Amino acid sequence: MRERSLDQVRNELHSWFLRAYVCKVGYYAIDLYSGRLPLGDEEPTKYPTPVSKADLEQAEKTAKEVAEPLRILILGRSNAGKSSLINALFGELTTSTDVLPDTTQALQPFTLSREGLTQALIFDSPGCDSSFFDDKQMLAAAGNADLILWISPANRPDRQIERDSLNALRASQAVRMDRHPPPLLVVASFIDRLRPVNEWHPPYDLTDRQDIKAANINAAVRAIATDLAVPVEQVIPVCLLEGKVYNVDDTLWAAILNHQDEALRVRLIRCLDARKRAEDWVMLRRQMAGAGRFLLDLPEILGKHSGR
Repeated sequence: MRERSLDQVRNELHSWFLRAYVCKVGYYAIDLYSGRLPLGDEEPTKYPTPVSKADLEQAEKTAKEVAEPLRILILGRSNAGKSSLINALFGELTTSTDVLPDTTQALQPFTLSREGLTQALIFDSPGCDSSFFDDKQMLAAAGNADLILWISPANRPDRQIERDSLNALRASQAVRMDRHPPPLLVVASFIDRLRPVNEWHPPYDLTDRQDIKAANINAAVRAIATDLAVPVEQVIPVCLLEGKVYNVDDTLWAAILNHQDEALRVRLIRCLDARKRAEDWVMLRRQMAGAGRFLLDLPEILGKHSGR
């Protein structure tokens, strides 16, 4: 009777583990061969992820139900013009501009809605050279981003710290084989400070070699592309000076919209990963509950078998 009871317990445990194993293997098989499509019919971006929900509440001071926003992260060194760029993208004063080093001490989300752009959250960040923002925090923020705008001052040739931060970012993305890195655009700021300093008569044709200002802007764009190891076509020169904003509403916005489809694919994969993590926790809770019920019923099962 004791042997029969142990056989019964072993068979019950075997069946329980087998069901859990088949469910998990089936889940990943479908995930693998269907191109990471969700198991349900519900669109994975229909509701915000927990991270975006908290950011939306911080940005809007409300908990209204919205779809998962596109997450745009602005990175760069201190005093590069990150806050000024956000103001220019909004077309109005939204956040205080960089006046002193490290004025931004944490990621600050703002809701961004413009024609042609999916509802987005745009994040201001401390400088990559700031004591408030180390590489670990930068990589964590970039891991939740769908599009990255890296802002680099065109009038500063010392870009090694930016290159080091970008190298760390690229190395982190390279090991994530399950994730496609978000598109990266480099915004070259302070082009108005290039020589001749006192000349500012936009628009500028960067192919015009006779125009000294245009030639210097073109040279700065190419130098930034080389120093940061990015394609030159992904470097957009802008002026963010209040009242003299230039090349934001046309060239920069065109570049952002041109990369929007790629960013939306990154958002989809990010939401699928968030759903998978949530489903894994649900499955684990169910397995733990099932194991608990089995252990509670085990004395009764053993009693019935021993009675036979």
